[in-house]
Amino acid sequence: MNVPPPADAITRPVRHNCLMKTIIRYFTTVFCMWAMFACLSTMVSCSDDVDDSNLYVFDGSTVTDLVKEAPDLGYYYSLLKKARSGKKGSTMDHLLETRGNYTVFAPTNDAVQHFVDSIYETTGYNVDEVPDSLAQQIVFNSIIDTDMQEGYSTVGFREGAFDYKTMADRFATVSFAAGDTTGRARIFINAFSEIIRPDNEAGNGWLHVVNRVVMPYASSLPDLIAGQDNLQIFGHLLFVTSWRDSLNEYRDEEYEEQVKPEYGYSPSWTGIYPQHRYLGYTAFVETDSLLCSRWGITIKRENGNIVNWSEIMERVNEACRTYYPLATSNDLTSPDNAVNQFVGYHLIRGALSYNKLVIHYNETGYSLSNPDRFGINKMQYYESLGKNNRIVKITEGEHTQGKRINRYVSEYDWDTYEEIDVPRKGILVYPDNGSRDIQALNGFYYIIDDVLVYDNDVPGKVLNERMRWDALSFQPELFTNGLRALPNQNFYFIPCGYLSGISFNEETCLVIHQVYAAVGCRAYEQDEPIFEGPYDVTYRLPLVPNDGTYELRIAVGNGSTCGMMQVYFGTDKNNLTAIGLPLDMRYEENTPWIQYFLDTDDRYENSRLERNMRNHDVMKGSNCYGDFSYSATVGGRNSGFGLHKLRHIIYRGSVVGNTRYYLRFKNVLDNPTAHLDIDYIEWVPKSVYDGVTPEDYY
Repeated sequence: MNVPPPADAITRPVRHNCLMKTIIRYFTTVFCMWAMFACLSTMVSCSDDVDDSNLYVFDGSTVTDLVKEAPDLGYYYSLLKKARSGKKGSTMDHLLETRGNYTVFAPTNDAVQHFVDSIYETTGYNVDEVPDSLAQQIVFNSIIDTDMQEGYSTVGFREGAFDYKTMADRFATVSFAAGDTTGRARIFINAFSEIIRPDNEAGNGWLHVVNRVVMPYASSLPDLIAGQDNLQIFGHLLFVTSWRDSLNEYRDEEYEEQVKPEYGYSPSWTGIYPQHRYLGYTAFVETDSLLCSRWGITIKRENGNIVNWSEIMERVNEACRTYYPLATSNDLTSPDNAVNQFVGYHLIRGALSYNKLVIHYNETGYSLSNPDRFGINKMQYYESLGKNNRIVKITEGEHTQGKRINRYVSEYDWDTYEEIDVPRKGILVYPDNGSRDIQALNGFYYIIDDVLVYDNDVPGKVLNERMRWDALSFQPELFTNGLRALPNQNFYFIPCGYLSGISFNEETCLVIHQVYAAVGCRAYEQDEPIFEGPYDVTYRLPLVPNDGTYELRIAVGNGSTCGMMQVYFGTDKNNLTAIGLPLDMRYEENTPWIQYFLDTDDRYENSRLERNMRNHDVMKGSNCYGDFSYSATVGGRNSGFGLHKLRHIIYRGSVVGNTRYYLRFKNVLDNPTAHLDIDYIEWVPKSVYDGVTPEDYY
């Protein structure tokens, strides 16, 4: 959904000179280094593994043909002939002649000339003399290989990042601006390269002609924020609180040095190993104009530079102390400082593209064939990096008019789950920052329309609800490395130590299943982790915001192929307490103790029947998602047993807010193919599961 830009966002036709100078300065500094090791760089290593020697070349129009036939793409064609695609040394023009599904953003001759001139700080540089390494950088950043999935025409473009990375192993982003004279929306790749001739179809993909070279992102996230002319205050706060130093990680170098197989095998699956472990972050940022208007700040500049930082910081300190009165430290770098807590609550771990902030796939009322039309509210919860890892909630639905942070709905219609009373509409997250970059080397930032604080109403109202996490949603490495909610049916093998929130023994086989849309989806948010073998798995659970009595629930797969596990719970990761008897997941529909039933029209009768199930610590599945991704109209409660996971109540009792709990699952069967399939996890306060009104079906 497109939302209007903030008042201080500039228009898109021309980027400001400051950004261009930064780009030129960056490439001038690092080009020589890139040229020496570009072929060895992990930024292109995924494509270095391509062996195109046996690829089938077919008759008909190819992407290469379209490039060759366009007079204004001659320079790009010469770069294709220089850039090498695979181990066998073939060039990219040959690759784009083969069968496949490619999306190519080809820069015009003028665009290539302008880019090369900026690199060499000259005019009229001979493009034929561009080194192969630079040609590869330009070309690899311009091509997306979607493998078995169709390439991208503009009809399928959505605000945010593409699901598949470029051949440079980086995400390309899409943004839109007001239409041109024909009324057609203007489309930008990486906020800078405008598509001027879209949707040129070839037999092996799509060619889109752009007016600027699609550039890689070079700055770290804090440096990118600090470099934006409308984010100077927040950029300064990142520096003085030392949060800047915590946001510079990009790649796990130890993982890079490990020998990793390309494919993994188990008794049941074959899949792909991630070849890299990138690290990233996401920031929500107030513009200077917003902070000035809300906090009474006046900015004074000399020669374009802010010169009254002491006055600005005095107002910032005063404002932050009103929101965080218990943070009394005067040390801005201390987690007990109010400004430090303010900044920390804006930061989350994981590089989240705009379209992945809230994952829509098969929630009730949603359809992939009409992805801009939403059904029920879909919520996503993230832990911030600041004090106590306070939770940030993002909501998007039919009535939210975009993605909203910490939206509070006090009353829903019980039958339709539509909003009735919304005391707190939530802070709007913008998909872009005008023509300015929002993607850094290691993450994204998004500007917001109000000041983001963790006031008393956030834990007291906003988060005092059933909180549901997909079992993969609190693993930031999956977002950062493009391994969440992909439109394919691949299996991904995840090695031990790859995920910061899940640990397991060496005998455990962890496979992430990306559920393919066309075969129907029975997994919440499209994907699910599957543990196989003599597994022993420990989850680091998301935090709860308040002290109180909670239920901890898990939704797991069941049936003859599933196993039996002992569950452990507690705060000491290395000394967890066994909870009850082992959970046998081999049950079927007619298992007496389940007492499964189909809903009736009488909700109170349904509640009575569900109490019988709850006496056995089991509940029906959620109605929030449906059977099939293309028309998720029937929810999980009443679509038939086995189509959705039942929810098991693992723990019911006292919980200390902002305290880390762990959940351990240990296989107790001697069966290498028996697996554990965890769909989602719920923290549910007593006011919800045992309140005046029965818990909703969603």
